[in-house]
Amino acid sequence: MAQPQRVALPGLHMTCLNGCVKGLVVLSKAKHYNRDVSDVRLRTQLALHSLTTWAEEAGLMQEPPTLLMSANNAALVPEILGQLETLLLDLHQLEQRYGLYLQPTSEDVEALYDDDITLAGTVHKQHEYTKRPLTIFRKRKEPWKRLRWVTLDDKKFGRLLDKAKSYIGEMERFLEQAKQERRDRYLEHCLRDAILNASGPQELGVIGTEYEKAPSKLAIAAAAKLKRTRLMLGFSDSASTSLMMPHLSKSLSVSSMGSRLDSAMISKIANSEPKEMKLSMRLLTLTRVARAQPLRTLAQYDGRTVLLEWKNVADMADPTISKRVNEVAALLQDLGPMFHSLQCRGFVSDFVDKRYGYIFDLPEELDNSSQAVKPKQPGLTALGLHPELRSLRQALDEVGVPSLNLRLSLAVTLLENLLNLHTSGWLHKELRSDNVILIRDTNTPRENVTEELASFSIYVAGYVYSRVDSPGEMTEPLRSELEADLYRHPSLLSDSRQSYRKSLDIFSVGCTLLEIGLWSSFRQILEYHSAVRSDIAVPSWPARSISDPTLAHSNSFEQVNSSHEKASIDLMKLKHDLLISHLTVSRPKPTPVAVTKRSMIMTSLEAAMGERFTNVVEEFLAAGNTTKETKADEHEFALDLEMRARDIVRGIAGSI
Repeated sequence: MAQPQRVALPGLHMTCLNGCVKGLVVLSKAKHYNRDVSDVRLRTQLALHSLTTWAEEAGLMQEPPTLLMSANNAALVPEILGQLETLLLDLHQLEQRYGLYLQPTSEDVEALYDDDITLAGTVHKQHEYTKRPLTIFRKRKEPWKRLRWVTLDDKKFGRLLDKAKSYIGEMERFLEQAKQERRDRYLEHCLRDAILNASGPQELGVIGTEYEKAPSKLAIAAAAKLKRTRLMLGFSDSASTSLMMPHLSKSLSVSSMGSRLDSAMISKIANSEPKEMKLSMRLLTLTRVARAQPLRTLAQYDGRTVLLEWKNVADMADPTISKRVNEVAALLQDLGPMFHSLQCRGFVSDFVDKRYGYIFDLPEELDNSSQAVKPKQPGLTALGLHPELRSLRQALDEVGVPSLNLRLSLAVTLLENLLNLHTSGWLHKELRSDNVILIRDTNTPRENVTEELASFSIYVAGYVYSRVDSPGEMTEPLRSELEADLYRHPSLLSDSRQSYRKSLDIFSVGCTLLEIGLWSSFRQILEYHSAVRSDIAVPSWPARSISDPTLAHSNSFEQVNSSHEKASIDLMKLKHDLLISHLTVSRPKPTPVAVTKRSMIMTSLEAAMGERFTNVVEEFLAAGNTTKETKADEHEFALDLEMRARDIVRGIAGSI
């Protein structure tokens, strides 16, 4: 690929860039005495951030400033900058063309960035993207006067910003592909950090609305929407508390908006009741086989095929548990395609078996009930009543090794779910192959056995114990079962249990990625590689039927008699000896995890999936080894690692 040309930029054109920055800054600082304009402020700052990140990648941050692009494209930039400057600084034009009336005040703009909540994390505090606006602001020859809104219409202001963003977007297309991708990654990091640290619904609504129509930012919009719903339900978290404030950078301030909700909004949140999500048990149709399933099953609710996930409880009369079930169901209603999850319709109460059942709607293309063929004779059941459901754990036992592309697709699905869930400040707590489900239409033709998985849609399930990422949040104890415990970090299984956190979800995903790469269950991986070690005795295990729908929350291993208790302990030791002990305790940031010697399991994984995929798995398994970091470190670490892992696996898939 040809290198971009360096085109010198005359001083007059730099003046236009400075004017564009001034216009966006002054617009974002404009006051309104009759309404809260924090949403206007954030939308303007997002546009400013887009402009400055473009300027960095285009070479305008250099000394002397240049344009790193073709001469033909460079010739168009000054004219576009001039049009953008005029659009933002001509108050008469703003009133005439957009109906936005602003007046200058006697107040000066004293600071470019405020000191409280911001859109970029600590790692980017001194990033080049923030330096040019600061330089422009500090070198201003005269004070920038604050403006006052006289007439402000949200739709008309939206038209103005859309026009400004169209100018910026036009210049962005002049960048070479690698620079566009680097700029997009940084912007995504800032937006995810903003969502994570947002303390009120308003800014989350702005971010969600701004990016819900941008195909490349749909996941951002979905994460913002989920966290907004969570805050409206009363779930607070630690990421937006004062613990984070000293560590946040100053690249995109949203000060008066996020941290100080107006009194009306606070009152609305405090006094509103969560939406009632309880459904009628009488409308649920369960076969005897379906009722016997301990974790999940397909069922019929009000004539439609649904997925049902059970949550066993000790006391159905406990109001705390019932309230939590209702709130989680309301939150899960906002899950969707960007989370690779099914949307929750509500929950039912099964008082006979002491359990709640979360009901998830299937997509239309997977719901055969509306397309079922009615029987011609009385007494016959309709054809095509249920889709086919299986878990990834089942597929590991039942299906031959699928193509590399398909395994990478599974890995990307899991990584995207993890990133989006954690961005919204939510912990899954049960991420493993049992809770990755595969669904397809029963009428889908089956081809060769190994590639039949390509006909399934992939979803992440098992949210029944999920919770907000906050130390003060109520944590429900997980049922301890041998195979489920294998996916849990040792700190969760010790006598002094640690509070659940993101890095423990990451560890569980690392175990599942290992399964996907080697296409074998975690238990089988450990047992197989232990056979090579003469110093480790291979434990004996009760036979497991591959027809079992799942082992999660089942009693299959609990029924093993006491003579096998030693074997249970040995398997946990195998996990440490064969998988974890060689990993360093220090957290990788941002380089891959350092190892003293690659374990046999990782050597096998590298042979199957390559070095880059193996590095991702090693970093994920090492993520939970350190427990002393502050929550601020935890959030930043998780965001960096999860974004990088997703991009690496996407890149591997794209290169095949």
